[in-house]
Amino acid sequence: MKINIRRGANQIGGSAVELTASNGNRIILDLGLPLDAEENTPTLLPDIVGLTERTPDLLGLFITHAHQDHFALGKHIDPSIPVYMGKATNSLMKASVDYGLPGAFAFDNVVEIKGFESVVVGSFKITPYPVDHAAYESFAFLIEADGTRVFYTGDFRAHGRTSKRTEHLIAKPPKDIDVLLMEGSSIQRLDPDEKFETEPELENRFLETFKNTAGLAMVHPSSQNIDRIVSIYRASKKSGRTTVFSGYTGFIVMSLENQNIPNFKTFSDVKKLTERPKGKSHEITADQIASAPNKYTYVISGRGLESLEKAGLINPNASYAYSMWSGYKDSSAGRVIAKMKDAGVQMTDIHTSGHADVPTLRRFVEALKPKVLVPIHTFHPEQFHALFGELTKVEQHCDNEEFYVTIS
Repeated sequence: MKINIRRGANQIGGSAVELTASNGNRIILDLGLPLDAEENTPTLLPDIVGLTERTPDLLGLFITHAHQDHFALGKHIDPSIPVYMGKATNSLMKASVDYGLPGAFAFDNVVEIKGFESVVVGSFKITPYPVDHAAYESFAFLIEADGTRVFYTGDFRAHGRTSKRTEHLIAKPPKDIDVLLMEGSSIQRLDPDEKFETEPELENRFLETFKNTAGLAMVHPSSQNIDRIVSIYRASKKSGRTTVFSGYTGFIVMSLENQNIPNFKTFSDVKKLTERPKGKSHEITADQIASAPNKYTYVISGRGLESLEKAGLINPNASYAYSMWSGYKDSSAGRVIAKMKDAGVQMTDIHTSGHADVPTLRRFVEALKPKVLVPIHTFHPEQFHALFGELTKVEQHCDNEEFYVTIS
C-alpha cells in the first residue's frame, strides 16, 4: 500500500490523504478546506487524479467528521464519487444546507457507515472507530490492504463528554498497526506533561460565571459543538437559568434526532429566541427576557443580537463567554466581540481544545504500538521524534511525498 499525504503533513486543517493499493485501487481520507483559505474554491483541491472527473480506480472518499477543515473541499468533486461518513455527520451537513448557512453543501452520493462495522471497497477494508472530538460524531479509520494495516486518527481527544470512546480505543486497540497517521494539533500549545481542561471542568467555570452575572449571561460557542452546548445547558440549569437558543442552534440540535441533547421541543427549560412568536410554548422574545434577564442564558449564533440590543440586554450587567477556537476572534466572531466591549459587558474566555493533549497522544501511541508513526495535522511535525521517538519509529513526510507501507 502507498500513502500520500496530499495536505496536512505540516499544517493544521485542510487534511487530505490518498491511499493506493498494489492493484491501483485508491481511496481518499478527508478533503478539508485549509484554515487560512479566504474562500472555498476548486483551485484549492489537492492534486489527486479523478477528483473532478472520476476515474475507475478512485473508489471513494472517507470523511472523519463534519468540520470544514476535513470535508469542505468535497464541494468541488465529481458527484458520482461515493462519500463514506456517519449518519450524524451527514445530518449536520444537510441541516446547514437546509438552514441556508452561507457556503454550506451536502454530498450527493453518501454511504453511511457505523462505528466498528467494517466496509470493503475494492482492495480496501475500512473500519471506523468512534473517538472523542469537538464534533458530535467523529471517526478514526483502520485501513487494511495488501496485508498491511494503516490507522488514521482524524481529530481526537480524551477530555470531552464522549471521552469513553477514545478510552475504549486505548484499552482495546487494533493490533499489528504498520503505520499510524496521528494528528498533533496540540503540540507546543502546552507543556508536554500538561493536560487540557475537561468539558465537566468547563461546566463548572460556566456555572460560576452565570452565578456572578447580574443580567443576561451570553455564551458564544460553535453551534455544532454539542459537547459545549450540553455544558452550557447543564451550568445554566444549575444556576437557575433558562437556556435560550437562536434558531440555528436549535435547528442543528434537532437535526441529530437525539432527545437527550437539550432542545426546545422536549426540554421545558430550553427556549428559542424569536422576534415574531407564533404562540408556541418554546418561543421567547427579547422583551420577555428583559423582564428578568438574570433568569436566562443566551447561546449566541447567527442572528439575534440585534433584538437583544434593542431590548437593552447588552449592558455592563451582562456577561459574555467566548467559547471557540481563538482564531475566530479576528474573523467571524470579531464583530460580536467588539459589540460586547463597546457595551461594557463582562467578558471571559471559557474553552478547551478539540484535540488531544500530549499525555493522551503518548498513551495512544503506547496502546496501538505502531511500527511507524507519521505526523499529520500539525504545525510541528519535527517535535514528534522528541515526544514519541522512544515509543516507536517516527517518520516525517512532506505533502505530496509518496511512501510505502511495508511488512517487516
